[in-house]
Amino acid sequence: MATRDSLIQVTDLKKHYHMGAIKALDGVTVDINRGDVMVVIGPSGSGKSTFLRSLNLLEEPTGGAIVFDGVDITRKKYKDQSGKMVKLDIDALRQKMGMVFQHFNLFPHKTILENMTLAPVKVKGMGRADAEKKALALLDRVGLQDRASAYPIQLSGGQKQRVAIVRALAMEPEVMLFDEPTSALDPEMVGEVLDVMKELAKEGMTMVVVTHEMGFAREVGNRVLFMADGMLLEQGSPKEIFENPKSPRLQDFLAKVL
Repeated sequence: MATRDSLIQVTDLKKHYHMGAIKALDGVTVDINRGDVMVVIGPSGSGKSTFLRSLNLLEEPTGGAIVFDGVDITRKKYKDQSGKMVKLDIDALRQKMGMVFQHFNLFPHKTILENMTLAPVKVKGMGRADAEKKALALLDRVGLQDRASAYPIQLSGGQKQRVAIVRALAMEPEVMLFDEPTSALDPEMVGEVLDVMKELAKEGMTMVVVTHEMGFAREVGNRVLFMADGMLLEQGSPKEIFENPKSPRLQDFLAKVL
């Protein structure tokens, strides 16, 4: 049920392919509150990434509703506060939702600083000097200010992912969406990325994280969702999910991954 702390309300979300033969999402309902660190776990092919990508309409749902900041973003038009019908501005919406993917998505022909300042300058209209100052401060925060003039090819996977995170933060989003941010990294680089995410969580950033890192889910998440076969089968605190799983499907999953 929506409360004043609710940031995103997802109701009966569906994503079907081939006229309903494949149900990537099959009626997912969940509230994401401000300050939540919501961790989504489950086997491969369970719909976790489809759910995450639906939140900012990178995947267009087949049915259901996603209400973000009071607006149902699954509708092309909505009523504003004055009651007038206005068209949904998908680009403005995505500015409020930072997205971090598995594979960094940095522009290879641009320096790290150029990657960081592109969207604030082009999309938000920020002055270049201000954008660079902010970018350098964010890079400093993740220990990479000295790599500002480097190109992505000169960085390790962990460094690229840290840049991808602070690049999303440069747009000052209301929520950060992470789609398996460590799955493409060598094992020794995973920790440096998770440390950045832990710091964000401590600062109160609302986060939805799809991950296979059960330690992170347990330690940093305040809510854990378990998905399988396109459905949300169980949700609760990390203690409830990991120490007292109710559904046989979750019990079986945890037996394999813990």
